[in-house]
Amino acid sequence: MGFSGEAMAAKVEPKTIVEKPSDWSMIEAAGDNILERFREDMREIGVDLELFQSRMENLIGIPLPRVYLPTPKGMATPLDIEETPTDYLVHMNLPGVPKELIGIKFHDQSLEIEAEAKAVKETEKKHYVLHERRETEYYRRLNFPMPVAPEKTEAKLEHGVLTVTVPKLKPAKELRVPLT
Repeated sequence: MGFSGEAMAAKVEPKTIVEKPSDWSMIEAAGDNILERFREDMREIGVDLELFQSRMENLIGIPLPRVYLPTPKGMATPLDIEETPTDYLVHMNLPGVPKELIGIKFHDQSLEIEAEAKAVKETEKKHYVLHERRETEYYRRLNFPMPVAPEKTEAKLEHGVLTVTVPKLKPAKELRVPLT
């Protein structure tokens, strides 16, 4: 059974099976920021996507692809969080960033790291073949799976690598709950 030339030349209009959602314009308006908005929404309800992704990688045994997007405060730079029995060690590459331009603070149990790499200021106009060094801002906000002691946190910068040591709070060995 073949198709005639007439049948093949006729244009077939696709049928709409699902109506466009009424809030579709919000999704279109979000554009490239939709992933960052999703992350912000998850943070607001207490879900740390970086921690979730790390635990999923440990569960399945293979690394998952990571996407580091600019945040409203700067570039979300990659980092490592190492867990020891007493501390969390946060390692973050900050090449070319002096100590004076790094800010580390806590909001409740969330650690915020902000940094700024200044571009080299040129006094005279030069002809560059390649000019990639620009001003860059870095930002990360981290939540920890266990309560931490922000007041005992220490940080050091060596060879362009920031290491923040965040001590864990020691849980009580035994807590008796009275029955009423």
